[in-house]
Amino acid sequence: MALSGGGDSVALLHLAAAWAERRGRRLVAVTVDHRLHPDSAAWTAEAGRAARALGVAWTRQVWTDDKPAAGLAAAARRARHALLAEAARAAGARVILTGHTLDDRREAAWLRAQGGTLGRMRDWNPSPVWPEGRGLMLLRPLINLARADLRAWLAVRGIGWFDDPANVDPTHPRARARAAIAAGAMVEAEPLPPESMPATGVAALPAGALR
Repeated sequence: MALSGGGDSVALLHLAAAWAERRGRRLVAVTVDHRLHPDSAAWTAEAGRAARALGVAWTRQVWTDDKPAAGLAAAARRARHALLAEAARAAGARVILTGHTLDDRREAAWLRAQGGTLGRMRDWNPSPVWPEGRGLMLLRPLINLARADLRAWLAVRGIGWFDDPANVDPTHPRARARAAIAAGAMVEAEPLPPESMPATGVAALPAGALR
């Protein structure tokens, strides 16, 4: 699973770890350090501590390539998926869990409405990188849940997370989408295809599933 250390992925870490323990399945958490912020190494180390505290195997991947002056967000996304795929293959995994939420779907819809090319998020789809992601699938168990509900669930349990400053930096497209929606932009997330969820035993959690 992808573990950034943010609230969504930390919630996924705890939910997935409990699922894996109940079913005797192995879970590996992977943190990608994009090296885009001076504190990224510290954030990465903290994510590792959070995973190990739950008995979850953890590995770090680092984006060491030169960073482009233009199209940084797209390049970072591509690098992240490639590094996650590399880690998945090393672990013998075929499924990568990510912490995308209902809010991410809405933000992606807003970006597309502004002319962006970000694809539609589904609960279950092939890895978007080629050839690194060949044969690997992405699963998003939290895709029907709101970001605020996940953070409330964590707060009640005294579980911490960090907020990436890029999330409020208007130079980043995703931050602009969040700001627009927070300011009242009406954006509806596209409905998920009803047939898309696989029979893996890890289903997308419905709204209201957090207790």
